[in-house]
Amino acid sequence: MAFLDALAIALVGRVSTYQQTGLNLMKPFITPEALDVGSKVIRFQCEGIVPENIWEGLRGLSIVAYEMPLEHSLRAAWIFRLIFDDCSIFEFSSACTMVVDWQEVGSLNIRLIHNSSDVPHHKVTGFVRVDIQQFSVGSLEKLVYQDDDVTSECGLVFCGVDDQEIVVAAGISPGSVSIA
Repeated sequence: MAFLDALAIALVGRVSTYQQTGLNLMKPFITPEALDVGSKVIRFQCEGIVPENIWEGLRGLSIVAYEMPLEHSLRAAWIFRLIFDDCSIFEFSSACTMVVDWQEVGSLNIRLIHNSSDVPHHKVTGFVRVDIQQFSVGSLEKLVYQDDDVTSECGLVFCGVDDQEIVVAAGISPGSVSIA
């Protein structure tokens, strides 16, 4: 029994490490906005920036590194951070919301951290930082999933000035993000 208690404590500690963002805990699901036509909209959940101002926060910046927890991959990370040349960080996770019957849809959580020294887990081991060749952001596109029941803001496409792209989207595993 002591082993199971220790395992439960370890799992609870690990989960809170991956879901905690800032001083507030972003919701693991979002209450969809109902439209007059009967479908639902799930918008970005943002902290530190208004969704309409995301592009303004990135204009003229370059991505210099990314960071994610150890043993996570670009295919599925519970937290993924893009680090910019002005020391700001965009941190991504996702929410999974039940829409109709058993249909669940992912949406993107976005947190702007104005200074990399403000990152709660920045000094904690367990995160891997990967420096990349400078990626100058030329534009930003919203990735949207839509069917008859729901429209979900599920990702962002960072378009580089050299025609390269970085895509951050809600992952297959609920709560994760996938990066391409």
